[in-house]
Amino acid sequence: MVVTQGERPDLFEVLDIAVTETGALDHRIRRVNAAACAVLGRTESEVIGLTWEDIAVPEDRERWTAQARLRLATGRSRSRMMLRLLRPDGSVVHALSTIALLTDPDGEQYFLAHLQDVSEEIAAHNRLRLVVENTPVSIFLADRDGRVLVSEGTVNPQAAAGLWEARQSSIFTIFADLPQAISIMRRALAGERVNEIVEVFGRCLDVHLVPIPDSGEVGSVAAVVTDITERQQAVANLRVRSAEQAVIADLGQRALEAESPAALWERAVTALADHLGADLVQAHDVDEYGQRGGLLARVDRRVPPNTADEATADGLTVPVGRADQVLATIEVRRPPGAEAFTEQDAGFLHSVAAVLGSAAIRFRMENEIRHRSLHDGLTGLPNRTALLDHLDRALRRARHDDRRVGVLFIDLDGFKAVNDTLGHQAGDEVLRATAVRLGQAVRPGDVVGRLAGDEFAVLCEDVASIADLAAIADRVLAALAVPTQLRERPIVLTGSVGLALSGPKLGDGEELGDGEELLNAADLAMYAAKRAGPGRRIAYDRSMRIRLTDQLAQPDGLRHILDANELIMLRLAAVSALLHTVHC
Repeated sequence: MVVTQGERPDLFEVLDIAVTETGALDHRIRRVNAAACAVLGRTESEVIGLTWEDIAVPEDRERWTAQARLRLATGRSRSRMMLRLLRPDGSVVHALSTIALLTDPDGEQYFLAHLQDVSEEIAAHNRLRLVVENTPVSIFLADRDGRVLVSEGTVNPQAAAGLWEARQSSIFTIFADLPQAISIMRRALAGERVNEIVEVFGRCLDVHLVPIPDSGEVGSVAAVVTDITERQQAVANLRVRSAEQAVIADLGQRALEAESPAALWERAVTALADHLGADLVQAHDVDEYGQRGGLLARVDRRVPPNTADEATADGLTVPVGRADQVLATIEVRRPPGAEAFTEQDAGFLHSVAAVLGSAAIRFRMENEIRHRSLHDGLTGLPNRTALLDHLDRALRRARHDDRRVGVLFIDLDGFKAVNDTLGHQAGDEVLRATAVRLGQAVRPGDVVGRLAGDEFAVLCEDVASIADLAAIADRVLAALAVPTQLRERPIVLTGSVGLALSGPKLGDGEELGDGEELLNAADLAMYAAKRAGPGRRIAYDRSMRIRLTDQLAQPDGLRHILDANELIMLRLAAVSALLHTVHC
């Protein structure tokens, strides 16, 4: 349109804003400018004569008609409303319509509407809403009174519903039962930037509040709320797993360093009770038949037991050791009503059991090795090393308590004949039977050991005199003299027994206060008993050693003794000492 000088311009056409005229009664568009045509996506000829019902999307048609009737009925001159307009190509334009009710020169009323295309703003808003509705984030803006001006996002349905209600009310009213939320809001209104984790509605929310100043004071508060429940749970689970790994590592280190299993078991049940929140943790040994045996360790934090409560308590029981060799069991229980055990709890318990199982196998193997090194494999009796250890410790106790220790050195008479005629297997049977008989003949607390071959020894503590030791020796000889049923025939074997008793010093100054000395003295006494004939006992005296020394001092003394079969299994240490005396 060209405006010549002196003409009044038609603002309807000149202004680059979308403007339409619509009949107030028929709702038909009777005039439209180019800017409006651009918004509507139609030419002027296509627009003229259309009603707004023809242009608006179906969902907005009734709302536009109702608003038009309301304006006409009330005579309200100006109003604003949002419309969604449908273009011929199917696209939708979001338009903010500012409408004025006017009267033309002919007295006919019409609507003059200004259309503002806000599609980009609506699209941006929708994109923002799409983001906040599909991420664990919500935002809102609240004024000084706590009234929510705008909110977006559904980080938590209950929180979102409360924020919506707070548009008409106040955060301080809607969330009055959440003191932490109210407190941080008041701090933000006081000018503090707040970042706190708040637990509400069963969720964990990371809340950022930023005060927005207005005329020198806080006018409103902007909030960004992020649901970090899963993250916190992951962190908590990580802490739990780290704590479990620390427990496992600690038990593993202790398992390597421990000299006995008792302290390790105590540490394990305590760690399980602490970590799993259990009020009862107990570990029991398992015998070779798979039956529960003795208690290894226990932590009992229960209140006085209640039968009904115990029946409802949640519990876990796991085996310790290999699948084919269960060594122990661990039982863990929580109080009635406590949270049930999880798969992670069970996994942790199995990990602890694995560490304890490895340690238990190690302890068992070490005990077996130690037992084999200190016990005779045929009879199960303590061997020479173990017997000397017992003897040395007994002598130390005896010196401290002013008591005496006795030793019986026993050699079977005629055992070689059994081996030569019936075989070594029969000889082994005789040795096992002898071990049983000796154990039954001596006093409780006396220690029976096998030294070598058919030689046995008995350690007797707290012996008052040689007569007391002789009484024990007589019981031994009587037990050995009982016929033994071997290969369906009775066999009678006797024994020669040498007796030796520790200090006080003998008349010649000999005390026999050393284990080797005492055992050697009993050995010499047994040698004397063997010379006197089978089935005898003789107590050691100094003359035996003197006589043997004198014989060894003769040019053919040692050969004479051996040829005469007088030296039977003489201990190497004694011979070495005596030979040293002779050469000196």
